Amino acid sequence: MTDTTTTSITTTSTTSSSTTSTSSSTSTSITTSSTSSSITSSTVNNTCRDLNWNQTGVVFASGFNKPLALYIDANDSVYVCDKDGHNIEEWDQCSSNGVVVAGSNTSASGSTSVLLNHPEDVTFDKNGYMYVADTDNDRVQRFPSGSNNGTTVAGTGTAANTLVGLNKPQAVAVDSNSNIYIADKGNKRIMKWTPNAVSGTIWLSDNDLDHTIDIVISPTSTDKIYTTRDDKDVIYSWTSGAASSPATFNQVNDTTKNTLNKPRGMTYDLYGNLYVADRDNDRIVMFCANSTVGIVVAADTGTSPRLDKPVAVALDSNLNLYAVTEAGKNVIKFGRL
Repeated sequence: MTDTTTTSITTTSTTSSSTTSTSSSTSTSITTSSTSSSITSSTVNNTCRDLNWNQTGVVFASGFNKPLALYIDANDSVYVCDKDGHNIEEWDQCSSNGVVVAGSNTSASGSTSVLLNHPEDVTFDKNGYMYVADTDNDRVQRFPSGSNNGTTVAGTGTAANTLVGLNKPQAVAVDSNSNIYIADKGNKRIMKWTPNAVSGTIWLSDNDLDHTIDIVISPTSTDKIYTTRDDKDVIYSWTSGAASSPATFNQVNDTTKNTLNKPRGMTYDLYGNLYVADRDNDRIVMFCANSTVGIVVAADTGTSPRLDKPVAVALDSNLNLYAVTEAGKNVIKFGRL
């Protein structure tokens, strides 16, 4: 029998103000409007303190080539971006197999409207359109619900440093007004595309946007975006057009591994807590709303299934936690307690 343990969170003081929030889905790309208790790094609000997960996970989905990103919609369907499979797979809660909803079901790459080339991110808007960062095609594709025929909404299919072009788009997020934000990694910038626009605007350009891995929009303001990158051990907090260096944070309340180590995919919950896949520490870290010190909420226990090199994280409507593992090439589910 496998021992089951839980992660508990202790605090030195607690705020008592109430919070309200609404959310249409929980995902890597957040379109949530919410507020939360005002806290500091030494205090935690009630919703953060009471969140715990079973530390024994179960394999929810497997059989991928190189899964990198994750999205969970309002119906708790799980979408996995498989970079080397050149596709997006959908897994529902009652199925033991996924269905390819974009790209090839034979791991073939391509640049037509029904194919992808090493995609690295997937998200949805409030109307059910799916967006894919089609990285090696230097474009972002949009797919209507139920269709595998994509339309290019950003980029030209050729690497370019222009307002219509992209260079290795790594991540994509969509806000509640259907504005598209793209981590244009090769051009060291974040691009913003308004609905039906024929060209984008530079939301921010900075050398620290080189090697960007993921972006999420703040649940309290579309004027703030968080990013991670594959060669740094911090999370960046950006404001549109900011001329100064971004705020960074990487501290974790852990006695042996007290900083992040190659953080990758991120997501928010409906309370405004930020979650990050702390890849090289083999764990998921939660930053309570307004806190810059993280709490470990799931970690590799050394027993199967291993939380080995997590690269993406998402939550379903019941706040069960899902993580993509690079080493295991699977999705592990941790039930909320």
